[in-house]
Amino acid sequence: MKRQRLIATVGLSLVALTGALVGSTAWAPPLAAQTRAAAKGVDWALHNLDLAGTRFTPMDQINRSNVKTLAPRWLFQHGVIDGVSNQTTPIVVDGVMYVTDSRGSVYATDAADGHLLWTYDVTQMLGGGAREGYVFRNRGVTYGDGVIYAAGGSFIFALDAKTGKPVPGFGTNGQASVILDVLRQRYPDVKTAISMGYWFTTAPQYYKGTLYIGNSRSESNIPGGHVLAIDARTGKVKWHFNTIPQDEKDQGWAIAGPTWRGGLRTGGGIWETAAIDPDLGLLYMAVGNPYGETKRRLGMNLFTNSIIALTLETGELKWYFQETHHDVWDYDSGGPPTLFDMQVNGRPVKALAHASKNGLLFILDRATGKPVHPVKELPVPTDDPGDGEEPWPTQPFPFTASGKPMEPVCPTTPLEIPAEHAAKNKIVPFYSPVKPNTIWAPGMQGGSNYSPISYSPRTGLLYVNAVDWPFNSGRGPKGYFSAYDPTTGEMKWRQIFEGYGQAGSLVTASDLVFVGTGSNIAGYFFAFDARNGELLWKYNTGSGVFSSPSTYMMNGEQFVAVASGGGARGRRGGDLILSFALPPRP
Repeated sequence: MKRQRLIATVGLSLVALTGALVGSTAWAPPLAAQTRAAAKGVDWALHNLDLAGTRFTPMDQINRSNVKTLAPRWLFQHGVIDGVSNQTTPIVVDGVMYVTDSRGSVYATDAADGHLLWTYDVTQMLGGGAREGYVFRNRGVTYGDGVIYAAGGSFIFALDAKTGKPVPGFGTNGQASVILDVLRQRYPDVKTAISMGYWFTTAPQYYKGTLYIGNSRSESNIPGGHVLAIDARTGKVKWHFNTIPQDEKDQGWAIAGPTWRGGLRTGGGIWETAAIDPDLGLLYMAVGNPYGETKRRLGMNLFTNSIIALTLETGELKWYFQETHHDVWDYDSGGPPTLFDMQVNGRPVKALAHASKNGLLFILDRATGKPVHPVKELPVPTDDPGDGEEPWPTQPFPFTASGKPMEPVCPTTPLEIPAEHAAKNKIVPFYSPVKPNTIWAPGMQGGSNYSPISYSPRTGLLYVNAVDWPFNSGRGPKGYFSAYDPTTGEMKWRQIFEGYGQAGSLVTASDLVFVGTGSNIAGYFFAFDARNGELLWKYNTGSGVFSSPSTYMMNGEQFVAVASGGGARGRRGGDLILSFALPPRP
């Protein structure tokens, strides 16, 4: 195992160069290992590139020998600085890049030079989609059959990809109130979805004329999150699944109903985009934390903090896997699942990987939901939890194929706590009951957050970004970026850097892996050797990188794009999109 450490330094060098000509053709990668890219144009049409969410591209023009010359070819600033951070993932189709601001408004730019082509301002259309105290976040759009689909506030928008005009016939003037349509089936008097705490933060997934999306947010005390399947032509909801079944009318009640005691059934929001396996006909979604007074939601609290597998056609629950029982630590299962195929002891496995805010990485058989390697229910501390509290006595811990505990994606024991701070507070073990004046890891802002994992069929490795920031630690966050062999569960290498490891990664056929970091003083965008973790290139974007990058090709040139903007939680975000390329050819 190779472990390295990077220390971020201040210094901004933002260079704007002339752009290349537009020349892109559509490209749809298959589910597992992918073929080499076409010579002239390669798109990035879905939020995580492909339905499987591998974020692996067969492009190899930018490689280990020339990546050191990578520089910004152009930048774009949309001018909206609001919310926590700039989290959009740029998508590119037919030479046009589409990004969002923190409110969900959409911007189309020339992907060769960043020139603005059109804008669609969702705030002019939201109506009941915004409210006082609303925390703006938006992670981007998706593309399907000539249409850009955006989720802003509590609505889905359908826009003509060439003009930005609303698509007639989709909802009302291109705007569909999909969550409200579902809520009114149970709450006929509800006026707006946002009034009940429901809105979107992520990009929809698109497959064969259907959009799939989940809503946030647990902390608004929502009576369960909803996974929605939406007709991409009309905006009508085809089916929905409540992540916290409220009564016998909701699917999964027989399983989840008894796991809640005390009268409270709230939380279960969804932060990220679904993954899809068309061959199995299944949709995979990660569900966030339960919320509300813990004494009034005793039990395991299914299906929160879980991976759920639903059928594409009807939304029938096929399996679930809970990563944290009776969550009191805010250990969301927030990031998207990643699907890939591998061989384990000569046996083909259709696998799913997911890393949680609890700091653990789980590798499952996506056909059954069963762990590929052992996952053991082990005792956790339950002493003196407080009056009326009932901690769950065990939690699931993943092990390697050889029987050793898997290396967490970030420390689950507090590290590097300042001595003066440690003297005034008590460091407690993993999964201890939450009490005042304690220090515990990963912490409410630690672990693997909404950042997508990437997977390379060339290296056979998973690339996971995470945050080391113990609760009440007296210090700032550190990023942990790690590579794992999913066939064994062993960690192969790790990089540690200052700031938040909250951004997703992408990996290329030239064995480069790109990822960013956010901090209060700088935001570095890194390129590592995907095989051994060697740092090959870094660029200071000037503010935090909290977004997941994308890559595309135009007129034979490969670009890598990323959004930058944001610092610590509570600080204002940013509005910068950077597109990098090799030096222009003579």
